[in-house]
Amino acid sequence: MKQVELKVNERSDFGSPEARRMRREGLIPGVLYGGGKDSVPLSVDEKSLRQVLGHGHGNVLLNLVFKDKSKSHAAILKEYQSDPVTGSLLHLDFIEVSMDQPIDSTVHVVIVGNAIGLRDGGIMDHALRELHIRCLPNDIPQEIEIDVESLGIGDSARVSDIKPPKGVEILDDPEAMVAAVMAPKLVVEEVTEEGAEAAAAGAPAEEAGAAPAEGAEKAAEGEGGEG
Repeated sequence: MKQVELKVNERSDFGSPEARRMRREGLIPGVLYGGGKDSVPLSVDEKSLRQVLGHGHGNVLLNLVFKDKSKSHAAILKEYQSDPVTGSLLHLDFIEVSMDQPIDSTVHVVIVGNAIGLRDGGIMDHALRELHIRCLPNDIPQEIEIDVESLGIGDSARVSDIKPPKGVEILDDPEAMVAAVMAPKLVVEEVTEEGAEAAAAGAPAEEAGAAPAEGAEKAAEGEGGEG
């Protein structure tokens, strides 16, 4: 995976008021961990970060370049906090990595192929959308594909069916379901007992229910005439 440069600034001011001030200015507070050193507080321009993360759907190997410092740091964005209402980023956690040491990461799973079951009216259930992997930083893939072309209705594809790129180890349960083709749901109409009896007699329920009343009325008229 290609490293993408991201300029950051080391920060010395802390606390909620300072964090709010930075966010108003379009900056996101964060911390760089790892490298066998103390953590380094930093800030990042939110617009620049979003552009960088767009290169790999959020899974990007970064080259953090500090202002006024000659050394850069290879890192990944490990975690982030976002506002549940606005979606704006609130805080970032970066992890420094060594290019010759495997790291754990996550990667998106992409379904490829037109499953046979879909042509027969089935519905695709994409159950597992991310995989946990371990590999060298440069070997982190943008995404991992799973071919579902051969799946019929009732069939499923599991983690064990995925062929990872060379040097990539998948950490998820091999039996975990990634995708399945489900049978279409059948809509069954409820038929009332009265309606079923009427249908069996070949007449609408209303007519079937009205016949006895009509006969009774005629019988009443006959009784009146005799008297």
